[in-house]
Amino acid sequence: MNKKMNDLVNFLKNRGFIYPSSNIYGGLANSWDFGPLGTMLKINLKNYFNYFFIDMQENNYYFDSSIILNSKVWEASGHLKKFNDYIITCLNDNQIYRADELLEEYTNYIFENLTILEVEKIIQEKIKLKKYGDKTRWSKISSFGLMFKTNYSKTDTKVNEVYFRPETAQGIFINFKNISDSLNLKLPFGIGQIGKSFRNEVTPKNFIFRTKEFEQLELEYFTYKDRAKKDFDKYLKLIDLFLLNLGFKKEDLIKNDIPKNKLAHYAKKTIDYEYNFWFGKKELLGISNRSDFDLKNHSQVSKERLQYFDTTSNKWITPHVIEVSMGVERLILAIFNKLFVKEKERNILKLPFFLSPYKIAICPLTDKLNYQGEELLFNLKKLNIGPIILQKGGSIGKRYRKHDEIGTFFIITIDFETEKDQKITIRDRDTKKQERIAISEIKNYLQTKIKNIF
Repeated sequence: MNKKMNDLVNFLKNRGFIYPSSNIYGGLANSWDFGPLGTMLKINLKNYFNYFFIDMQENNYYFDSSIILNSKVWEASGHLKKFNDYIITCLNDNQIYRADELLEEYTNYIFENLTILEVEKIIQEKIKLKKYGDKTRWSKISSFGLMFKTNYSKTDTKVNEVYFRPETAQGIFINFKNISDSLNLKLPFGIGQIGKSFRNEVTPKNFIFRTKEFEQLELEYFTYKDRAKKDFDKYLKLIDLFLLNLGFKKEDLIKNDIPKNKLAHYAKKTIDYEYNFWFGKKELLGISNRSDFDLKNHSQVSKERLQYFDTTSNKWITPHVIEVSMGVERLILAIFNKLFVKEKERNILKLPFFLSPYKIAICPLTDKLNYQGEELLFNLKKLNIGPIILQKGGSIGKRYRKHDEIGTFFIITIDFETEKDQKITIRDRDTKKQERIAISEIKNYLQTKIKNIF
């Protein structure tokens, strides 16, 4: 972990965003818990995804599937056969590596263009780790399944093996008929879902960028085959706008149109959005044309008709699917990477208003003024603009710096004149500009200042 990342991890722990999981028992590798502020940020991000991709779009709906599904789901989707990594072990220290990552780091070879035997030969002959040099010895390459197994019965047998879902999408596909029938939906329509997924990653790393347990934001948009390109382009533009609203700039985002020989087995077209993290350019999120692969396969395996009756052509058709998929943790890491800024006199987390854990901090100058702060807190909470905190104790400068660091958008200071003139001082986080206004004007002030609130 580089210094910038290490500093961020320490900051996030100290300020209550993210903690190492199971820490009092020595921790659990690459496992993290979200603290109070991290949870607030995560909730805000999920709410904004729902608002942007479901509430604000025509004919899009919510869904929440089970984490454990019948194993036949993963047979039909291709995960049982194809969802794996190729791994190789350094025999000097029994360290396990992903074969594709070794090739990427040490050679110019591309994994997808080679057979497994060719990859193995290149690694054996050409890749010498710094710590062992010419004495580096490698095992044979083997396949490693990425799904977590568990047992769904009192009897621990292969018959009762099930898997924690590696993606949320399949729960939507197998419920296509239930959803479309119960709501009498007409194509095109979208089904959005936020939920946990689990992947037994060989090399989880880079803090919360790649973990074994993570949360996904996904939308599956069902459409006609001849409309798929148009709808793909529509959601490509929506993703651009979504990311700009989160605080990214156009130049931050690199669109990688995945070549055909590297597409996932279900995909007709995929564009990955990449971002320059501190540890290098990595995938941030993706949009994919999954064609009719999923619904067709589930229909074949389940023997159930997962189709749509088109009244125009008077035929049953299998819709094509445009998928928008992003990871909550990965997106949050990119947000910190982009919006956590170190200035000369302070650190500042420049979150947009709707993402800020606390929208307002009320800071009475002394404890004698706390009762006025409590009264103001009670009245401001009625505005329903989000969490507001009464921050007592400590110098006002220290309280400013603390709330700048955690992204609090406004700070209201109650001073000794407040009781006389019924005015407070409100401070903008980004500009540090302070204005003295009447308490009775706060509501109008906020409505004027805050834009794009949902």
